[in-house]
Amino acid sequence: MKARLIAITLFFSALFCAAPLYGQISVSLKDVPLTEALSTLETKSEYSFFYSNMLPGKDAHVSIEAKDKSIEFILDNIFKGLPISYEISGHQIVLSEEKKESKSTPVKVSGVVLDSAGEPVIGAGILIDGSDGGTVTDADGKWELTVPSAETKLRISSLGYKKRIVAAGSAAAKNITLIEDSQMIEETVVVGYGVQKKVNLTGAVAMISSEDMASRPISNLNSGIQGMLPGVTVVSPSGQPGESMTTIRVRGIGTIGNAAPLILVDGVEGDLSTLNPEDIESMSILKDAASSAIYGARAANGVLLVTTKSLSKLSAEPAINFGAYYGIQAPTRLPEMCDAIEFMTLDNESRVNVGTPPIWSEADFEKVRSGSSPNYFANTNWVREVMKKTAPQYNVTLGINGRAGKLAYMASYRYFDQKGLTAGSTTGENRHNFRIKLNTTILDRVHFTTNVSYVNSKVTAPINSLSSGGGAIYTAMRIAPNAPVRYTDGTWAYGGGNTNPLATLTDGGHSNMKNETVNLHNTIKVDILKGWDATVTYNVSSRNGFADILKKTITFKNPEDGSTHTTQSPNSLTNKDIRHLQQSLILQSNFDFSFGRHNIGGVVGMSQEWSEFNRFEASRNNLLTEYNPTLNLGDASTMSNNAYFASWAIRSGFGRLTYNFAERYLLEVNLRYDLSSRFHKDHRGGLFPSVSGAWRISEEKWMEAAKKYVDNLKIRASWGMLGNQYVGSSNYPYLSVLEALKSHDDHVSLIGKNPTTAYVQSSLSNPKLSWETIKMLDLGFDLLMFNNRLGFTFDWYTKNTEGILLMLNYPAQIGAKPSEQNAGKVNNTGWEMNIDWKDQIGDFFYSVSANLSDVRNKIIDLGGNQPDLSGDQIRQVGYPIDAFYGYIAEGLMTPEDFKISNPETHTYNIPKIPVVLGNQYQPGDIKYKDLGGPNGEPDGRISPEYDKTVIGSNIPRYTYSFRGELGWKGIDFSFMLQGVGKCDGYLTGTARHALQDMAAYPQKVHLDRYNVETNPNPNATYPRLTYCTDFNQKALSTFWLEDASYLRLKNVQLGYTLPKKISSKARMEKLRVYVSADNLLTFTKFFKSYDPETPVSKGGYYPQIKTVVFGIDINFK
Repeated sequence: MKARLIAITLFFSALFCAAPLYGQISVSLKDVPLTEALSTLETKSEYSFFYSNMLPGKDAHVSIEAKDKSIEFILDNIFKGLPISYEISGHQIVLSEEKKESKSTPVKVSGVVLDSAGEPVIGAGILIDGSDGGTVTDADGKWELTVPSAETKLRISSLGYKKRIVAAGSAAAKNITLIEDSQMIEETVVVGYGVQKKVNLTGAVAMISSEDMASRPISNLNSGIQGMLPGVTVVSPSGQPGESMTTIRVRGIGTIGNAAPLILVDGVEGDLSTLNPEDIESMSILKDAASSAIYGARAANGVLLVTTKSLSKLSAEPAINFGAYYGIQAPTRLPEMCDAIEFMTLDNESRVNVGTPPIWSEADFEKVRSGSSPNYFANTNWVREVMKKTAPQYNVTLGINGRAGKLAYMASYRYFDQKGLTAGSTTGENRHNFRIKLNTTILDRVHFTTNVSYVNSKVTAPINSLSSGGGAIYTAMRIAPNAPVRYTDGTWAYGGGNTNPLATLTDGGHSNMKNETVNLHNTIKVDILKGWDATVTYNVSSRNGFADILKKTITFKNPEDGSTHTTQSPNSLTNKDIRHLQQSLILQSNFDFSFGRHNIGGVVGMSQEWSEFNRFEASRNNLLTEYNPTLNLGDASTMSNNAYFASWAIRSGFGRLTYNFAERYLLEVNLRYDLSSRFHKDHRGGLFPSVSGAWRISEEKWMEAAKKYVDNLKIRASWGMLGNQYVGSSNYPYLSVLEALKSHDDHVSLIGKNPTTAYVQSSLSNPKLSWETIKMLDLGFDLLMFNNRLGFTFDWYTKNTEGILLMLNYPAQIGAKPSEQNAGKVNNTGWEMNIDWKDQIGDFFYSVSANLSDVRNKIIDLGGNQPDLSGDQIRQVGYPIDAFYGYIAEGLMTPEDFKISNPETHTYNIPKIPVVLGNQYQPGDIKYKDLGGPNGEPDGRISPEYDKTVIGSNIPRYTYSFRGELGWKGIDFSFMLQGVGKCDGYLTGTARHALQDMAAYPQKVHLDRYNVETNPNPNATYPRLTYCTDFNQKALSTFWLEDASYLRLKNVQLGYTLPKKISSKARMEKLRVYVSADNLLTFTKFFKSYDPETPVSKGGYYPQIKTVVFGIDINFK
């Protein structure tokens, strides 16, 4: 495989080197009249020259020899020694007589700046070229400025207009007309298998540009897009380096199965976490069916299109870009555990509350205070022991791009190193990203592009995963604070009801992962006619991973009594070899023809994709050494191995047809047909159509009066069908499954005297299984006003997912697990909006933008299945997926809630209020609302059958963000606020509770518990403590439901760019230094020990991190 990749790469490289060369403008003239030279330049470029017949020097003879040079370079050399000056405006160049004046005498000049309609342009910047000096126009568009000489070049700019450069003393400077910049109107957006003008889009598409991503340092693109796109929810439950647990959801969760969007990098499936953010040109998110239907069976949950940087705009001169930053990380939140004295106090109290004597004596308290018995009575903050306060991260990037004749090239490298916050070097990631992109043209119509990327990463992790309910952080919450970290002889200590988490973390082994990913992307594009081309794309991606999992044995020995304890015995080594090969071939033809005021465009093509996944693993126990062991150092009799293989393929045909009349009435139709290997051959194919239309009201004649203010007003509508092939419990969910049964374990009859392996059918087959089908309706409008300064977009949608895979209830007599069926239905309805404003007043630039999304999720049908109401999260018709199901709490019980109440004897019996039967209630226990009974009316008792109800959902209802940017001269400042609203969370076990089992140790928050004597507060944040009794904790109620809404200062950044007149002396195009901070502040009512981005947890996740980064960017040209 590697040899084949190398051969293909060498072939393309040789092809590029053999290609003929050309540059921006190449011209060779010797002693020709100036007028002839100008005519030659007009034929070799897009510029037109305008000058008077009386222009002095126009009959002079000139010579020039230039190859791949800019128009400015050529004109400066042609006019050298001639009394001619020039002014470039768009593609027009105006020549005039150069007026000689003493450069040493300052000149006061003035003028007026108007737009094409003759209206004054207010706040336009008039800057002296090459310096920061200048002025701005007043309310009448007028300006006045003192300049070094009349030949001084002035730069005139205003947001929404094309820039102009004029000589200060020229006639053009007196009356300057700025032409509206149609860049925003002409802005293109990457869509499925092509690009479209943004103003002509008929679907719901949002885009992030490279400028948006360059505004702050991004370590991982998964989390980097959080808050950037309306309708897109990004959740990262863990900040652990290299552990990509981020989920991306587009317009909510529309299925019970896989709800992740399709991610395509340069048109083929890819992984955001492995990309270098510096390589990205743009990211488009296709949200509705009209824009996504061209991807058919994989587009059910939206499509994220990532485009790497283009080579088409590169200049002939090579450009070198260097960037580096150093960052400091810290956890956003960590559990604050009680110290030893507080723990022992609460532990005694919890025992007394359930009628057992206290266990800790005053002598024990004194041993902690005095430190007289450190091997038994310490005072340890275990969470702080396993977690460091800060950890560094580093990032270095280097890129070069340019053009050598017809060969355009780009190469980039990134080194990223993120140290973990866990003790020692037990977590972390370092990653190398290489990319080289080449493009050349043959015969002016055949374009070759090759894009090769290589990623090498190493992820370091502890032997026990830092996940919900497991790992060192979780164990640190379940070990007594009066247990020591080390004995007095310096060895690891054991005790406190659990294994020493710091010992396990640092000396218990590791679970390291090395990954290498090579991606080769080749494209050949042929221009058949003007507006018609054909493209062939082949991509191959190979990922090789190697996991090294070493479990070390730890022996603890108490120096005082000689007692020992051994954990993680026997030691072991497991190696896993993981290989993933994915290939894709795409053939497509794009066309775009105009006939008068009519335009027809589109694409037709086919694609084929193959995916193969292999995993092999082997392990041995009883290693001879734990220092860099290999498998052969383990006991051969303990050897075990396992393997896994999976593959799938999909073949597709697709097409899109667009029509617009005068860019006013727009229509688009998409169609895709998919054949997937994941389904039975009789149900393998699926047809996915969509239709959309838009009306650009701003282009109507009767809108002419509003044209001064309204640049674009468009309403649009779309409907379409999508599919989801990522369904079921395997790659081939329609097949039945055979499982092995060992005779000595499962009592299968022996064959002779030898134990044998038998195979049984464990699940039924379903050859009629097919895709989940999504039907979506979207209505929206787009608005641009005030010369593109104000933008507003709004969409309303409803999305129905049908044929969701469910396991229906069958009689147990069948003897096998029922097959999955296309039976469920889910609806998502919502809206989203985005508004932005940007303006420039002289040197001062500012912009603000905000987006807000609302989505409501509801199950419509469960295929006739009755809902399972036994858990805390349920699936029931009429409610969100995995809604929280529990009691409505009405506070804590007080002595007044009991018929027998005697504060002197602390006797409280026979509650007056409805309760769940079977528990011994006391003041400080949770009381619940009586919702109903067998007859539908409250019956005076609390029972799960009648009094539990849906009380919340952890699917965010609202997501929002607000961004701002300011710039003045070389100073820039930006910030971003991001958050979610109306989201619930539920923390269980040690994450939230104390002393309900023997290893659930209290946190500081538990100090505010109800106590009938010391804290008889009915509004206490925690019920009375009950040792090894959990009837208050095990029942979900609104008392335990957390508000997981939050507002976060996602990023704030301050930068300074060195003036160009200084940086250019070192041949630097740009030098910028900055300081940036992520996740600096979070405002939330969520339980204080945890981050609200992890709303459902047992505790134990690696925490979210906040970072402060100091960086520098340098561009050489």
